[in-house]
Amino acid sequence: MKKALSIMLAVLLMMSLFSLTSASAEVQNLLPITEENFVNKGYGVYIPHYVENGLLGKEAGIWRSSDDNEGVTFDTETVKFGKQSIKVVRGESENSCVSFPVAIGHLEIGKTYTFQAYVKTSKVISASSGAFLSVEAKAVVPEYRWVAGFEGGVSSVPLTGTKDWQLLFSTFTVPDDPDAIFIFNLGMFGTFNGTAWFDGLALVEGDTPIEDYESIVPYADDNTDTPATPAPVAPTLNGEPSAWAKEEILKALEADLVPEHVNSNYTTDITRSDFCDLIIKMIEKKSGKAIADVIAGYADAKADVSFPDTDSANVIAAAKLGIVNGRSSGAFDPTANITRQEAAKMLALAAKVLGADITASEVAFADADDIYAWAKEFIYYVNTIGVMNGTSTTTPPNFSPLRTYTREQSILTVYRLFNAI
Repeated sequence: MKKALSIMLAVLLMMSLFSLTSASAEVQNLLPITEENFVNKGYGVYIPHYVENGLLGKEAGIWRSSDDNEGVTFDTETVKFGKQSIKVVRGESENSCVSFPVAIGHLEIGKTYTFQAYVKTSKVISASSGAFLSVEAKAVVPEYRWVAGFEGGVSSVPLTGTKDWQLLFSTFTVPDDPDAIFIFNLGMFGTFNGTAWFDGLALVEGDTPIEDYESIVPYADDNTDTPATPAPVAPTLNGEPSAWAKEEILKALEADLVPEHVNSNYTTDITRSDFCDLIIKMIEKKSGKAIADVIAGYADAKADVSFPDTDSANVIAAAKLGIVNGRSSGAFDPTANITRQEAAKMLALAAKVLGADITASEVAFADADDIYAWAKEFIYYVNTIGVMNGTSTTTPPNFSPLRTYTREQSILTVYRLFNAI
């Protein structure tokens, strides 16, 4: 096969630029994130540097940040691939832009590409954006200007709140402008607080991101051109669940359905907020879409949802999809525990969002009088499809609708729903 699209993403002076030798390629290799590839040279000089040193289409790159690069580091503890991720931290500041160009290069005119990376966030609060990827196209001759169609750049859907690793991407088509310089950014814009990690950078030919990263072989950690095949990562329990739940929890971890902060204290009662995190992650995995795209495509989605006591992106998403509601006071009460009948409703409505018909025939329970009227249809559905069972061996069994719901019960029922629909 002819040599395909070969691109080494890197930041600053010692990095390789994008090059194209054949139109037959589908995807580039991952970027090895090392200090050697990311050298801080300051803010605001990247365009003159490229021109003055004759580096257009060759090796170049300049990191930029509105805060002199403070808060941008490498992290060996929180990673998706390899040994390090790029960590961006924002403090309280109205001057809330932290971003950097990843690479420049002249790509094939008229061809569509997708710039992608995995992103993880923690407590990101944003007035207008959040953690993001973007592609800029600028020209420096005969004068500095935006390239037509890229005014302000082309950006991914931003992430806010606390989210586990998610695939973000920005798709663009190369304009017919021979003076165009492409700058690939990742960081946080319009952000007042929070932390974001970036890993698994890739450039893909076409308008569809590659979600199966097993098909993308990362470069070795020694930054050579020799590919290194990552060893499979076995699911890891953070503590000991109940014996009856352990097998399914391990399977849920293997399916990447469990947010990191929920993978512990399995026998404790789950909070309303944490259950939303589980549900939203499952919806994204099952649909293969970012939750923003799921909301955009859901006819019954609500707009402008907010709560005075939480800014969790997953809670807001679940509320927009009609999976959860606030209390009568208008607050969400994120740290409160949920009951079994509340869990049944959320699971059933998550299935509905994913296109399932949640109608079901009545199921007999010994404690049927304890089940609230609004919960019955949802309980019948999740019981019928084998997601939530009774709580006794009697005939008919009890459902215990008012009993609280534990983390391990939540994990395994979300896993069962993932496989049932």
